[in-house]
Amino acid sequence: MTTDTPLLPIRSAFSNVITLGRNEGADDAPLNFPACRDLQAYWEALRGTRQMPARSEFDPRGIEQTLACTFVAEKVAPSVARIRVAGSVMNDALGMDVRGMPITAFFDPASRDALGEATRDLFASPAMVILELSARRSFGRKPIRARLLLLPMSDGEGNISRLVGCLDIAGGLGKAPRRFEVTSLRRSELSGTAPQARPAHNPFPPREAEPSTAGYAFAEAPMTFRSSRRADTSAQEQPQENSLISRGGLRLVVSND
Repeated sequence: MTTDTPLLPIRSAFSNVITLGRNEGADDAPLNFPACRDLQAYWEALRGTRQMPARSEFDPRGIEQTLACTFVAEKVAPSVARIRVAGSVMNDALGMDVRGMPITAFFDPASRDALGEATRDLFASPAMVILELSARRSFGRKPIRARLLLLPMSDGEGNISRLVGCLDIAGGLGKAPRRFEVTSLRRSELSGTAPQARPAHNPFPPREAEPSTAGYAFAEAPMTFRSSRRADTSAQEQPQENSLISRGGLRLVVSND
């Protein structure tokens, strides 16, 4: 389960929500972000009564409709996560392949501190983070609004070192590249069983013991396989008295007396 805190005007040591100034051109109409909703529902189903699912449990086939907006990132510092796998929306937003880049690359410099703080909370608490985003109007670019959902995942050792996210843009991206500003941030602490180390998967299971012959009293005795090639070789290796060996135009007489 998650625990939300009420919206507060400023960030403090005891608040989980931060509200920033809204950009010009962004209306207040409620928006629907189906990709974020579907990813969160799949993540909740995976984790059950735990704080979070493991990265190894995450199957892309469970969110086929939202893969274009989804990405997986790895913790490289307390407040920094680097993208490992990303959908096409992430690449289109910056106009390049974003693998290996930090999540902060999608944000204006003024909003990167807020994202860094949210990332730190996600790994440390742990917590689920939802950021409402906007991008200003510029030459050839319309103002847009988007939502960024960040959900923690554990690795094989039980450490919270992965996150799965979704960048859902309302009404399309428009002309790229685009960078976003954070207009509001909601942090929800996660309750449940803490992640545990998972046993390493062995693709080659141990060989089962040979079955006992007690239950096969009426079975025929297995026949011994004898290779005819081996028999011929053995015969050739035995010494022969006064044998004549021919090699092309040469003749060698062997005598074992």
